[in-house]
Amino acid sequence: MPSQLSVTVGQYSDKGRKAENQDFCGVMVPNEPQLSTKGIVAAIADGISSSKVSHIASESSVRSLLDDYFCTSETWSAKKSAMQVLKANNTCVAFANPKK
Repeated sequence: MPSQLSVTVGQYSDKGRKAENQDFCGVMVPNEPQLSTKGIVAAIADGISSSKVSHIASESSVRSLLDDYFCTSETWSAKKSAMQVLKANNTCVAFANPKK
């Protein structure tokens, strides 16, 4: 009998002393063949408490990583895929929020 991966996922984040929790987390378990080639992705973004909209940034960061990672070339390693997606997402954030 072949071995089969079984995954159980739980997520929790606490607001701590802040008025609201601005963290965001997500997990994506793709179907084959991406499960074998790209694996499972789990991400958490820690929202900064000094901004009233950091929950938007943390959610956007996690969602874009989960969405874009599995769209990368099947010939890329998991590491290269993740690094390219994170780099592109960081570039988008920098252009969306230019320093004045």
